[in-house]
Amino acid sequence: MISESELEERLERARGNPEADQEFFRLLLEAAVYAHVPISDDSAKFRLIQFRHPDGFDALPFFTSESKAAAAAGRSARVVTFTGRELLEVTRGATLMLNPNDGGAVLYPEEVESLLTTGNIAQFRKDLWPDGGAWFGAPDYLPSWLIPALTQTLKRQSPVMSAYVIQTAPEANKNDVSLLIVLGVAPDQAERAVRACLTSMQPEIQRSPPELAIDLTVFDPAQGVPDFVTESCVEPFYRVQEASPHATVVWNSGPRGSRGS
Repeated sequence: MISESELEERLERARGNPEADQEFFRLLLEAAVYAHVPISDDSAKFRLIQFRHPDGFDALPFFTSESKAAAAAGRSARVVTFTGRELLEVTRGATLMLNPNDGGAVLYPEEVESLLTTGNIAQFRKDLWPDGGAWFGAPDYLPSWLIPALTQTLKRQSPVMSAYVIQTAPEANKNDVSLLIVLGVAPDQAERAVRACLTSMQPEIQRSPPELAIDLTVFDPAQGVPDFVTESCVEPFYRVQEASPHATVVWNSGPRGSRGS
């Protein structure tokens, strides 16, 4: 089993490095990790402690070292030990946060499921909308798996009001075409929805890389559907209700179907 010091070193190496990041999470499955339970508990069930994340969801904290777990627990909780795989298995369906006092990674339920079943977790990066303008239009090509995979995922993402797939390219080079998934979702729920979509696409991208790069962006339904979507004359492939930008951030799936970091 990997030592605490080596696991910590691998975690630092993984920051901003997608290949090292994947390796870290694979190692985490077999490493010792630490979580909190109540000091005294008369419940017949084994219960782990969660906290309310500032973004409004409940998260279960866990730690790469016993000392970090003990410092966070203070006198209000006891520290228990698992392997990473054991912890993820017994908390399936929960949102976890690694080393929360160090700004650690959030793992949403679909990402946990992916890590347990495939040994991988989807990576993403946030890019500012490119300067110089862009062209948008109806797609000439869609991978056959794309709409079914996204629709199945979005049915479990209730904050998403609508979703579109359009085609885009820089004005300066209209041959550099990519697909753009556009989600209508409240800003405080946007990252969760995007990461769920990326997770659902990852197995298909790895199995059969699409001919075009696939990126994602979002808009706030309360602000109306952005002009670049309506001018593309594309109907939503998914809609909960009339949703109607202002996407300044693009979550990038990486060149030609590989995941960004």
